[in-house]
Amino acid sequence: MPLMDWDATLDIGVEEMNREHREILAAINAIYDGAHAGQFGEPMIARIARLADITVRHFADEERLMAREGFAQLETHKAIHRKLLTDFSAHQDAIAAMGGVPTNAFFSFLRLWLSAHIKCIDRKYAEHMQAGSAAAGPRISAPAGA
Repeated sequence: MPLMDWDATLDIGVEEMNREHREILAAINAIYDGAHAGQFGEPMIARIARLADITVRHFADEERLMAREGFAQLETHKAIHRKLLTDFSAHQDAIAAMGGVPTNAFFSFLRLWLSAHIKCIDRKYAEHMQAGSAAAGPRISAPAGA
């Protein structure tokens, strides 16, 4: 049984980011399922490292997207990402020190991070993008040579 399932409340309306969010969710569920199957030690440490890599890449992609779209709260969002990565690293280090055994606190952190961050924080840039697309209306190309 997974820690979380993808559902419509996690869909922010930006398919590129939805795809990456699903990848993060799949990595989280692989950690959770592995723990419940008794898979600890190096295999678990590797799964957590994979989640860290996916997350770092996703945050960079998300920040590039927000910069490209002129999202005014980019610096605030970047600070939130830095805090999440710091907290994640602390959990990762503690799990490694315990021989690759994830804690309930780690799973609570993951659940809260994924649901709250996507449903509240990421939705803000998604709404900004959707408002910008609607305000821009149809694109009209300038005549050649204009």
